[in-house]
Amino acid sequence: MSNGATAGTALFDLDGTLTDPAEGITACIRHGLAAVDVDADKHGPLERFIGPPLNDSFAGLGLTPDQVDEAITAYRERFAIVGMFENEVYDGIPELLRGLTEARWTLAVATSKPDIFAVKILEHFELRSFFEVVAGATMTGTRRTKVDVLKHALAELGPRTSADRMIMIGDRRLDIDAAHACGIGSIGVLYGYGSPEELIPANPSALANSPEEVGTLLGL
Repeated sequence: MSNGATAGTALFDLDGTLTDPAEGITACIRHGLAAVDVDADKHGPLERFIGPPLNDSFAGLGLTPDQVDEAITAYRERFAIVGMFENEVYDGIPELLRGLTEARWTLAVATSKPDIFAVKILEHFELRSFFEVVAGATMTGTRRTKVDVLKHALAELGPRTSADRMIMIGDRRLDIDAAHACGIGSIGVLYGYGSPEELIPANPSALANSPEEVGTLLGL
């Protein structure tokens, strides 16, 4: 690209797309549920809670609004101390981000995780410098859904590229649905926590089995 023009804008989900947070999130879910005397083992694999907002996940287990608030508080207490770092970057992600940056892509993060935690995780794993914007949920719930977060990210980025050069990259249907709601394309990644059965009906622009395939789809 010439004159410093951007090749496009790529917005990445965090959990299940840039990093594998299963150890920390599942342990924190157990901790949150224990705070309201709920046996996590009665609710099947906890990995399914990776991605969606915590409010929805806990409410979906039949918790009352007060129990949801108490479980989230306990979850975040553990997460802030240790859970956020019980995590690892997927193989190939640093190379993908570096390649996109060198190819003049503008990069951002759009995650349902509170932005204060998202920034700390990205800094811990030395990924923060790749992203011009890190958009997440608010701790108060004023920005909660993935559509809310993606709209906020796009507003923060401003009119850098046209909608047809913007792409949302994530592993759950929520990511694909949010991209549709915002009028941009999407790539569903199959190396995270969303299955083909979840992602294909959402009609993403493309699917990728690895970070390397994401790079190929974006022209690297």
